[in-house]
Amino acid sequence: MTEPDYSTRTASGSSNSKTFSSPTQTITIGIQGGQGSFNEEAVQHFLKNNRITDANIQYLFTSDKVMEALQRGEIDRGQCAIYNSVGGYVEETTSALEKFPVKIVDEFEIKIAHALMIRPDQDFAKIDTIMCHPQVLAQCKTNLQNKYPHFRQTSGEGEWVDNAKTAEALSTGRLSDNTAVMGSKVLADIYNLRVVEDNLQDAEQNYTRFIHVVLAE
Repeated sequence: MTEPDYSTRTASGSSNSKTFSSPTQTITIGIQGGQGSFNEEAVQHFLKNNRITDANIQYLFTSDKVMEALQRGEIDRGQCAIYNSVGGYVEETTSALEKFPVKIVDEFEIKIAHALMIRPDQDFAKIDTIMCHPQVLAQCKTNLQNKYPHFRQTSGEGEWVDNAKTAEALSTGRLSDNTAVMGSKVLADIYNLRVVEDNLQDAEQNYTRFIHVVLAE
């Protein structure tokens, strides 16, 4: 079965969402991720490249919540990860694109590196579970099988699918301390976690494509 090409997908009709016409115009962007997520890194990359200095970022954690915020007029643009060079299409986002009337107005890529993190007070020998986004498990599949074959692999539901959300939950005791999380090593600094190993992605050239969407009539 041929995968749909979401890089060229647009909804019919004109946009009634506010888009920016100059780098000085304030823009509100809702992202599929929390603080310390790759989505946050991606939106900062976008703002810098477009010389946008006045922006509000809303952390919405899931693609559905990004699309819903667009429908309610709470954000001007939504940002989601759509495709990874190893993991393929991000099912969470492709599913959301099919459900909501949006159009893609920008897309770009950033390089991704995944770290394995635990609570700083935990003995690594007691870790038995890795919890992270399904895309992380796909991008690190071979390395995880070779290095940590005894770990149970799982992903959260709803907002807990987001790596930043699970990192926060582990830090605050809402996840078992026998759990390790994965994602950007930035999460360790934000949520007081210990990096066990970095660069666990299978491919050195591991890139994720992000899209910006606006509401379409």
